[in-house]
This record gives sequence, C-alpha cells and structure tokens, in this order.
Amino acid sequence: MRITAIASVLVLALPFASFAQKKEIVELGRDLALLQEEVRTNAKSQSDRLSNIEATLKAIQDQLAGNSRALTVLDSGLKDRLEKQMNGPLSGVSGKVDSLANDFGYIRETVAEINTRIGKLDQRMVDLENTIKTMQAPPPPPSAGGAVAPSSSGPPPGVSAQSLYQDAFRDKTGGNYDLALKEFNDYLAWFGDTDFASSAQFHIGEILYNQKKFDEALPAFDKVLVAYTKNAKTNDAHLMKGRTLLRLGSRSDAEKEFRAIITANPNSDAATRARAELKDLGLSSTPRSSTRKK
Repeated sequence: MRITAIASVLVLALPFASFAQKKEIVELGRDLALLQEEVRTNAKSQSDRLSNIEATLKAIQDQLAGNSRALTVLDSGLKDRLEKQMNGPLSGVSGKVDSLANDFGYIRETVAEINTRIGKLDQRMVDLENTIKTMQAPPPPPSAGGAVAPSSSGPPPGVSAQSLYQDAFRDKTGGNYDLALKEFNDYLAWFGDTDFASSAQFHIGEILYNQKKFDEALPAFDKVLVAYTKNAKTNDAHLMKGRTLLRLGSRSDAEKEFRAIITANPNSDAATRARAELKDLGLSSTPRSSTRKK
C-alpha cells in the first residue's frame, strides 16, 4: 500500500537526518503505522458491514419469497371462500325464483279455472232463465174436440224447450249425432227466440265439425256470430270457426279468428285455446304491429 511505501522511505532516510529530524521522522512513522492500522480496521469493518448487508438482503429476499407464497395461498383461499359465499346466496335466490315462478303458474292456472267456472255458472243462469220463461209460457188453446192439436209451426204436445234441449245435449254427448242434430234443429224451429237458441246453433256446428262436414260446419258457426250477437257462445264460435277454416285449408283466415278472440277477450278460456292454436301453427300470440302509411 501507499502508506507502507512512505514508511519505508522514512526508515531509509533516518541515518542521514539530525536528531530533531529523527524524532520527527519517528513520530511520523508512528502516525503512519496508526493510520495504517486504522485503515485495516476500517476495511475489516466495511467488509463486515457488507457481509451483514448481504445477509440482510438475502434474508429480506427470503422473506419476500415467503410472503409471495403466502399471498398466493391467501389469494387462492380468498377466491375459494368468496366463490362459496357468492354461490351460496345465488343458489338460494335461484331456488326462490323458481319457486315463485311455479307459484305464479299455479295462480294463473287457478284464475283461469275460476274464470271457466264463472262462465259455466253464467251459462247455467241463462239456462235457468230460459227454463223459467218456458214454464211461464201459456199452454196452447184446446181444439173444438177438447184435445190439444199440435201447431204446424209449434212443438208437439208435451215438448218443452228445456226437455228438448236436454235431450239433444244428452244425445250429442253420447255420440248420437244424427238424432242430436235433428233435436237441435227442432229446438231452433220451435224455440228460436229463447236465450238458449245461440247454444243450440253452436252445438249444430260442433256436430257437423265432429262429423267432418266442414263445409256445413262453417256457416253454422257463422250463424252463431251473425244471428246471435254477443251471446254466451261467441268466443267458442270464433274458436271453432278458426279450427274449421284450418281444416278447409284457409290458414290466414283461421289466424284472424284466433287473434280476434285474443283481442276481444284476452283472459278467457277460449283465448287460451286460441293461443295454443297459434303456437301449433308456429305463430306468435302477441298482436302484430300495424305499419303506418305515409
């Protein structure tokens, strides 16, 4: 080192110096030796510090690596926990939504059933009023001989509107279509001004439809709609007319009949069946938007 070289020069120059100079040289050499020792001590101290710093840095790196692994594990655990916490409530909500949907469907079906029953009760009220009117009608005047002579345009003796209608309806339900058709036609001929006439006309159309006489069934349903406006069988007549038109190949006209029911009485049982018919045709049951003409 440079300090050692300087000390060597001082030692070599010592024999040629005076006493005062020798003393100064000795002190200078001693100072140099102390300085050299201090330098060595500082160098060792710095080396130790560097070693400590390196060890500290390595420990910090190890700690950071450990923290990184811990954070990775913690992140994975948090993700799993959050997914479980989120999936739990969501599955519960999904189950509640499904339950509410089922309840709503049941309520809707129940309301439809109630509406159907109300419609049947209304029909029974009409039947009852018709029966009362028939019972209150005065009997035909007796003939000169005392016997009741049947009128050429009236029912035979003992035949009432109620009994004739019930017989015709029973024969239709039992599949005896020809007899039922005659009885309903007789009902219209003899009791065509009663409230039950529209129902008799509708049953005539249904019998012809069941017999696959679609050309005859179509005007029969039309008569329900034209001759008996706003009656208890109006919606059913539109529905059966639409079905008859389908059998005759008039798809577009049938669609109009089904949509007329939905527009006029969207909550009726006939409207529900009309929507089913449109669905079978691959058509939407929602009303079509009309295009504006400029």
